Amino acid sequence: MDKNLCTIRWNQSSEMYASELLTALQKESRGISNADISLARAYAMEAVSYVPEPYKTIYSSDYFTFLYESFLELKKRCPDALIVKQEIDCDAYKRALFRIREKNDSADTKKDAMNRFISIVHIYLTFILRKPLHPVGMVFPGGLKISEDGSEYYCPVKDKQSESGISFCEFCICRDSEELK
Repeated sequence: MDKNLCTIRWNQSSEMYASELLTALQKESRGISNADISLARAYAMEAVSYVPEPYKTIYSSDYFTFLYESFLELKKRCPDALIVKQEIDCDAYKRALFRIREKNDSADTKKDAMNRFISIVHIYLTFILRKPLHPVGMVFPGGLKISEDGSEYYCPVKDKQSESGISFCEFCICRDSEELK
């Protein structure tokens, strides 16, 4: 496993299926130790240390729990008929890995652990489950929430955070909540 991020290879024809990606993510997930998860959790807690409640708890504890539960689900998931035939957009996948790599900082062990952890979980959520990177119902400042309308997901900060350069929103499947108006 590349210690920095998920690096599945795909064949010469640039085709990749979700079942291949799932298998690679599961293999890489075995390289994430309990110590790595503890370091990632510590990073999540420190990253919001100056955020007022209740957002501090939402962004650290609740969000990390969502990520951890997704990680555990990934480790146990068996490919079903939909995953086997679901094709992955290789260009979008490469862009996501590039953005993850840009945020890596191997000099900071906690940030490095968090980045390796979310590189697996975010890729799983985005390309296998096709779900948002935050849980539906997660509250943002102002009381705005991630919402679901049928098979579409909406985020109140999608476009705002995508521009910041510090988030992974640009490859999240959510649409901006403004589109609902």
